Amino acid sequence: MSADRMRVAVVGGGIFGTTAALELSRRGHRVELYEREADLLQAASGINQYRLHRGYHYPRSRETASDCRDSEIVFREAFGPAVLDHSDHYYAVAARDSLTTMDDYVSFCRNLDLETEFARPDVLDPSSVALSVRVREQMFDPDVLRTLVWSQLRESGVTVHLGTEVAMADLADADRVVIATYAGLNQMLGEESTARRPYQFEVCEKPVVQLPAGFAGTSVVVMDGPFMCFDPVGTGGRHVLGHVVHAIHATNVGLVPEVPDAIAPLLNRGVVERPAVTHIDRFIEAGREFFPEIAQAVHVGSMFTVRAVLPGVEGTDTRPTLVRQVDERVITVFSGKIATCIAAATQVAALVEASVAERA
Repeated sequence: MSADRMRVAVVGGGIFGTTAALELSRRGHRVELYEREADLLQAASGINQYRLHRGYHYPRSRETASDCRDSEIVFREAFGPAVLDHSDHYYAVAARDSLTTMDDYVSFCRNLDLETEFARPDVLDPSSVALSVRVREQMFDPDVLRTLVWSQLRESGVTVHLGTEVAMADLADADRVVIATYAGLNQMLGEESTARRPYQFEVCEKPVVQLPAGFAGTSVVVMDGPFMCFDPVGTGGRHVLGHVVHAIHATNVGLVPEVPDAIAPLLNRGVVERPAVTHIDRFIEAGREFFPEIAQAVHVGSMFTVRAVLPGVEGTDTRPTLVRQVDERVITVFSGKIATCIAAATQVAALVEASVAERA
C-alpha cells in the first residue's frame, strides 16, 4: 500500500460513520466499516423525526441554527433522492410557557435569513399558540436514505461488516480509527481512555401513528419548551410523534447510558407493535391542547433508541457536531443534526490527510 493511502477502520454504521467512510474511500484510503446492528442506519440515524433541519428549531442556539441551514444544501446534493419536498411544514410558538417569545422568534428567523410565512394549519388550535408560520423545511425518507448510502458504499469500495461489535484491540491493524458510535462513543474508547467525557443520555420513544385525514402531508412543531411535534414518515401516510418530556423514558448524565431493563430489548428494532412499555397516552393527552383531533390517532407502534446530548445545555439547546483528534491514531465524531454529516466527514478526512502528510 502506498505511503499516502491508509487503512482506516470506521466504527458505527449511522449516517455520520457511513459518510465518513465514503469520504475517506473517495480520497483513496482503504476503509472498513463496522456496525453492530444487522443493517446500516438502524439506531438514532433511523429513529428520529426525519426532519432535515434548516435551523428553525434552534432559536436559542444561533450556532446550531446556522450549521443546520448551511448543511442542508450539501446534504441535499449528496442524498437528494431521499429528500421529501411535498409536505407543509409549520413552526408555532406556544401561547404559554415558551422559552422564546413570538417577537424573538420572528427576529431570529429574519436574522438568519430563514424564510417564514404567517400561516396556520387547520389542525392547530389558534388559541393555543401565539404565532404560527409556514417554513421552508423538508423531511427525508429513512428507507431511501439507507438505500442510497448502501449504493454509494458499494460503489466506493468500502468493506462493510454488519452484526460486528468490535473493541479497539480488534483494530490493531488499522492505521487510523474513526469512532462514530454516538451514544456508544465512550464504550468504544474503552475504560482506560482519558478521552472519555460525560454526556446526557436519553432513552427515547418515537410513537408512529395513523392520524386523521386533516394531518396528511403536514409537519408541525410547537415550541419553545416542553411541547410536541408530529412529522410524516416517508410517503406511507403515517406520522411520528415527538414530545420534549414524554419521549424520554430514562435519562442520566455519565459515561454510559442507563437503559431500563424493560426497554433494552426494544432498542433500535424499528417499529415495535404493541410495545410493553409506551408513553403513547401521554403524547396524545399533551397533544390535544394544540391539536384536538389528535385524540383520534391510532397507535401503529413505537421506535426506541438512545440519544446523547452535551450536559448542561438546557439554556441554549445547542446541538453541535464535534470532530476530535483524540490521539495520533483515533478520531471521534460526536454527532449533532443529521444534515451536518457531510461537513463532519470532510473534517474527518482532513485530519486523516494531515496525518498522511506528516507521515510522508
